[in-house]
Amino acid sequence: MTTDSTGTLQEPSTETDSKTKPVRLILLMPMRNEIATIETTLKSLTKQTVLPDLLLVLADGVSDGSDEVVARYAEHHPWIQMARLPDRGFDLVGQGVAQVLNHGVKLVAERPSHFIGKFDADLNLPKDYLERLLALFDTDPTMGMVGGHPYTFENGKKLLERHGDRFPSGTARIYRRQYLHEIGYWVNSVGWDTVDILRMRMRNFRVQVVHDLEYHHIRRMGTRNGYIDGMIRDGRNAYLTGYAPWFLILRALFNGTHRPYLLRTACMLTGYFKAMLSKRERVVSGDEMQFHRYLHRQRILKLHFFQP
Repeated sequence: MTTDSTGTLQEPSTETDSKTKPVRLILLMPMRNEIATIETTLKSLTKQTVLPDLLLVLADGVSDGSDEVVARYAEHHPWIQMARLPDRGFDLVGQGVAQVLNHGVKLVAERPSHFIGKFDADLNLPKDYLERLLALFDTDPTMGMVGGHPYTFENGKKLLERHGDRFPSGTARIYRRQYLHEIGYWVNSVGWDTVDILRMRMRNFRVQVVHDLEYHHIRRMGTRNGYIDGMIRDGRNAYLTGYAPWFLILRALFNGTHRPYLLRTACMLTGYFKAMLSKRERVVSGDEMQFHRYLHRQRILKLHFFQP
């Protein structure tokens, strides 16, 4: 791979040098108009106790100058590179991220690595974030995916996002590349960050959240197009990834015990049943849906309704 003077990645050839020695860690970072947060994210990555071998920022139709920030950092950190993607003309939340990630995988196809990370452009990471996650892979060959626990601030108060033990946030994950390849990378749809977990667990690859490794997710999950849109999308994604109606209702009622209470419940139910009535095509196979529902039945025994 080569870059120009601005740190922009030049399209690689399709031929792979099989003799290339694998690097340890490549990070992929989709970015669309993140001028308010990208510098904080890059700064926290440059301060890591273990640096990635490559951070590839995937500039998805950027128009706010955030690509210029990346280019400035790339001048001083050769492991930061950027690929500019054609502008589709609109922000395709969820599905667009998966498409960008799959494009990024093609760009690094000729550069083998042991691990691949997916990181958002609105993060502030502790200095040992990468080091601690990589250490888990070193000690457990069955580990397929791992991430820390994100938090946000609401009215000046720290608020942990809710994630179960086996559902790393899609904002800052690391995958064992071999296993990621085995599951077919990411499905080009909303719900991609649930489908990859299902596929990992169906193959008995471990998926883990390190709850005591907290990091700041600057923009709260699901609020890119507003909080109500995010809550409706949450319900829709539940349908697409195979939730049974009875479990979705239980989860929506449970989430109604948290702010914004009944509004959240109503939005989740709206998203789910609107997708059902419109007969949206699910993004999981029949076997994956049955496995997902098996996990739900197991969670009922533990009363963990909120975990995906």
